[in-house]
Amino acid sequence: MIVSIESSLPTFKSLHFHPGLNVLLSSKAKDTQDRRTRNSAGKSSFVELIQFLLGAKCDPDSLFRNPALVQHSFRGSFRIGGQEVTVERGGSNHGRVILDKGVADRLGLATKVDKASGVASASNADWNEFLGHAMFGLPARLKGSAYDESFTPGFRPMFSYFARRSGSGSFISPERQAEQQRRWDWQVNLSYLLGLDWRAPFDLQKVRERERVLDELKKASKGGALGHLIGTAAELRPLVVVAEDHAARLRGRLERFEVVESYKELAAEAANAKAEMQAIARRAVSLRETLAHLRGAIEQEHSAPTGDLRRLYASVGVELPGVATRRFEDVERFHQSVLANRRAYLAEEIGRTEAELQSGAERSAKLESDRSRILGLLHSGGALDDFVDLQRLLAEAEAQAASLRERLKAAEALEKDTTQLDIDRANIKLRLIESLRGRTSHIEEAMLLIGGAIEGLYDDRAGKFEVEATDNGPEFRISIQGDRGTGISNMEIFCLDYALFSIWTKRGRGPGFLIHDSNLFDGVDERQVTQAMKLGKDAADAHSGQYIVCMNSDIFDSLALDPEIDRAQAVLKPTLSDAEDGGLFGLRFD
Repeated sequence: MIVSIESSLPTFKSLHFHPGLNVLLSSKAKDTQDRRTRNSAGKSSFVELIQFLLGAKCDPDSLFRNPALVQHSFRGSFRIGGQEVTVERGGSNHGRVILDKGVADRLGLATKVDKASGVASASNADWNEFLGHAMFGLPARLKGSAYDESFTPGFRPMFSYFARRSGSGSFISPERQAEQQRRWDWQVNLSYLLGLDWRAPFDLQKVRERERVLDELKKASKGGALGHLIGTAAELRPLVVVAEDHAARLRGRLERFEVVESYKELAAEAANAKAEMQAIARRAVSLRETLAHLRGAIEQEHSAPTGDLRRLYASVGVELPGVATRRFEDVERFHQSVLANRRAYLAEEIGRTEAELQSGAERSAKLESDRSRILGLLHSGGALDDFVDLQRLLAEAEAQAASLRERLKAAEALEKDTTQLDIDRANIKLRLIESLRGRTSHIEEAMLLIGGAIEGLYDDRAGKFEVEATDNGPEFRISIQGDRGTGISNMEIFCLDYALFSIWTKRGRGPGFLIHDSNLFDGVDERQVTQAMKLGKDAADAHSGQYIVCMNSDIFDSLALDPEIDRAQAVLKPTLSDAEDGGLFGLRFD
């Protein structure tokens, strides 16, 4: 339930609510021109404010990031899960909601305390998570649960059936609470709200995603970007058969190919020469690396300086005795002899390596000369040309056959996936049928509520609520006899919202209130408006909830309300108007 709405904006008109029917009126100021409307009075803004306080996104074009409002905060007190919770939120820091720390701890919300102000706040994401759990029984922690991925039920879309926003196109059809709401969204969330198996439309959306990718591939394979790479299985199967037969025949010819004996010997000699040249080249790489290492090592060899040690002793005033001096000289001579031997060894290794490289180069040159001579002889005889041509043709044929086989596999995979997706859709439809059969109590409850609402709204029209399992997911249809004018369509929306409100309030869940903007009643006869208000009030009274209606005062005054409705008590104070300071915010802004 909503207890009150307030703001730090001095001109804001605070509102206090009570159980049952609450009517937020907008009147026309006495000194205004007849042509002025009450669109700026704040009725729709009130719905936006409730949405904002209960976790709605705050995009750059949001009302609450308007320069006139962005520095102000808005505060709402709500009764959630049997306890009163006051939350505050502003456009300048819309990612956080301010709550009393003690209350936040009881609710299980992690808070961050501002050091300067001492104010505790929770993230808007955590606030949404808590509301989804408290109002609709979603997991207290979504992470790691079945709801922690795309296409699953969520608090925000479900809550919006209880507070439809006219600015988002929510009065187009009963099942959609926003014009841009996608099919999977309303199917999944309405299934959850009506107690159906929401995983069926959830899985169906995954099928749709796979179908979308598959459709793109199929388009590309039929003359599109991949047309030359894939094709269809029917087209490719005979091509594969022909290509493989052609390759097999070429392979047989190559196996039966004979060369004169002398040519065979020459060909073997040329092959051996090539193999030996390749071995020499590989050995040359290793030898060059060794040579570079040896040259680097010989450059680094140098004598150990003993003069520095002598100067060190002299600087500290120690005169070395003759024995020590001779010992230094002996060591120096020994080191020099070792160094000389080391250099000689390195020089010898360098010479040996260079000689091996030179020998290899000479051998490789001779082999190349011999091989060129042999190949010339073979070419002059023609046998090698035929053999090489045959090998080339076989390689091309085998490559063509392999390419066609891969294209056939891809085409068959596309066809298999298409068939599998059809099977998946059929299985999901069966699941939906079983869900409807196994959970008839939930659907029957909604059918009775909607049927009763239609009967209460119209004396001369019949109507019904249908839920059908289709290949494209569950379809929810409310039909009222008569023309398809705006008035009847809007009453179909009222009936669904009324049923959802009744079902969830009866369970002690849901937000505890249902809000209808005056846009819902556009084009609706006064009698149906009156009956809708009575139905909403009765549902609210039955379960200590609230039915909140935003309406223009002239329409409200003209209604012949049921005697049970106390007109004065139902109207919230203060009323709004189209005067400069008469709107909800008490000021006008672009």
